[in-house]
Amino acid sequence: MPLDVESTVVVLAWMLLGAAVLGMIAWRLRVPYAVILVLGAIVVEETHLIAVPRLEPPLLLFVLLPPLLFDAAFRLDVDELRNVVRPVLLLALPGTVLTALVVGGLVGLSLHLSWSVALLFGSIVAATDPVAVVAVFRSLKAPGRLVVIAEAESLINDGVAITLWTVMVGLLTAGQVDLLASLGTFARQIVGGVVIGAGLGVAFSRLTAIIDDHRIEMTLSTALAYGSYLIAQSVEASGALACVAAGFVHGSYGPRIGMKDIHHLLDDLWEYFGFLANAFVFLLVGFSVSLGSLAAQAAAVLVAIVSVLLTRVLVVFGILPLMPRQMIVTTRAERAVLVWGGLRGALTITLALALPPELPERQLLIAMAFGVVLFTLLVQGITLSFAVQRAGLAGP
Repeated sequence: MPLDVESTVVVLAWMLLGAAVLGMIAWRLRVPYAVILVLGAIVVEETHLIAVPRLEPPLLLFVLLPPLLFDAAFRLDVDELRNVVRPVLLLALPGTVLTALVVGGLVGLSLHLSWSVALLFGSIVAATDPVAVVAVFRSLKAPGRLVVIAEAESLINDGVAITLWTVMVGLLTAGQVDLLASLGTFARQIVGGVVIGAGLGVAFSRLTAIIDDHRIEMTLSTALAYGSYLIAQSVEASGALACVAAGFVHGSYGPRIGMKDIHHLLDDLWEYFGFLANAFVFLLVGFSVSLGSLAAQAAAVLVAIVSVLLTRVLVVFGILPLMPRQMIVTTRAERAVLVWGGLRGALTITLALALPPELPERQLLIAMAFGVVLFTLLVQGITLSFAVQRAGLAGP
């Protein structure tokens, strides 16, 4: 079916205008931008005022996900990250795997799902989304380490969650379990993604350092974001982790070897690309939500929400205190805020919609994933400011 260019451009123009208007409303009400975008999109979808586009998983995975990941990685505070790298790695690596296992176990036992389907759902909701969380932290001048932990954890656990999801879908499709092969695939995707991304980040940083034209340098940076993702995907490595590694190296190593003059322009470029991608993603999430399906599966959705909340408490309060006392950098109040700030977003929706059509439990898993995303965004996202203030973490 040929692409209707005029209709596509019209839809994109309306989405841009809608994102700008909703952004002004969010700014005026001091509500997280992502929350207002999703609410506005749900209203448009439920009232059928205009025809809305549907969220196609490839659109997010290959068009919108790279700028989202690269933006956050490129602009990550390297000095602050050094201070919190251990808790970030604990939450993002074993924490993400533990989240998938525990959520899958709780959901499987409560809803009598097969272990493979239950663990598949666990991988769908394993990744956190920091967009609304970081906006709240920054607006309230919360400690910088909280911002970095939320951003860095999400950057890494996106790649881990996608890899887990890929392995679980492969197991369900194959119809047989080869645990050793699955672990090998998981490790290969993670290591391969990081190595490819870091290598390309170094190469493009050196290339950018010898060029003195900001337009070419900005173009190279954009090519690095998409190129690292697509090259890693083409060799069955993690495109998400490759993009994160490339962005982090480009943003931290690049300025040290001669990219200082252009760094502020690249910073503005990726801030805008990230903002634009987030706007489209959260509007498309709202357009994809079916309130009728959620109501029909209300019991299962409630089980999913409770399972995700309980698991987040277990991960944050169970893993971080395992560090040696001299390495613990978060207080009890900060851990409580990190629990409540464990929002789920666009990636969860995308992985749910990308489930194989032949999977019998597909509609159930989609409804549960949508329910978790809506609860975390609309309940936790809106009350996160109060939680930060209540914990005494708001700055002057």
